[in-house]
Amino acid sequence: MRSDAIDQWLSSYLELPVRLAWEGGVGDAMRGELDGVHFEVAGVATAWMPIERIAVHADRARLTPGLPARLAVESPVVQVTIGQRDLDRWQGGFQLPFKMELGEKGIVVHTAVAGLALSEFETTLEVVRGWFVLKPRRASILGVSSQVARLFRAYLPLPPLSPDARLVGIEHSKGRLALHFGISDFEEDVTAGMLSRIRQRVLPWTGRAPAPPPTGVE
Repeated sequence: MRSDAIDQWLSSYLELPVRLAWEGGVGDAMRGELDGVHFEVAGVATAWMPIERIAVHADRARLTPGLPARLAVESPVVQVTIGQRDLDRWQGGFQLPFKMELGEKGIVVHTAVAGLALSEFETTLEVVRGWFVLKPRRASILGVSSQVARLFRAYLPLPPLSPDARLVGIEHSKGRLALHFGISDFEEDVTAGMLSRIRQRVLPWTGRAPAPPPTGVE
């Protein structure tokens, strides 16, 4: 169920556009007991990169009234959605030897030398020791062997995951990538800074440039 009135109240209180959905009726929300919760915020700016959408899914949530109110969440999964426009803006800030395109089944990596297209790979996104890594699974251009594709592996210049987060799923679609991170149960004060605190449970955004990633993949 959704309530426009609750969405408007939360959006005003958190100073962000918010959508809240849950299993059950308004009476459940009034009692502060919510099952199958989906909490979504769109258009989030971070020190890392623009993000199209951040959503929190949880098996159960409990809201305790107060000033401020207190939110307790069980079995949460944070979904971070990135669009191609966001990715293009992020890539423009780095001198990467490749360009990434969000495809229907994976991330397509284009490499070029002096403007001349050299190769194209379809890759998976994995986490190695907390860092995001591109690992090609096939070459999409004739003449590029699978052995060459396996050699092209790279860490991305992104902040590492926090120790509390783990990558549990990836959804690919044309021009869009959704990453699902499992985190521990948590309690938070419902204040304007709540979303920033939740984000830091997944990626340690600190308002400064991330440390450089490792130079190779084991």
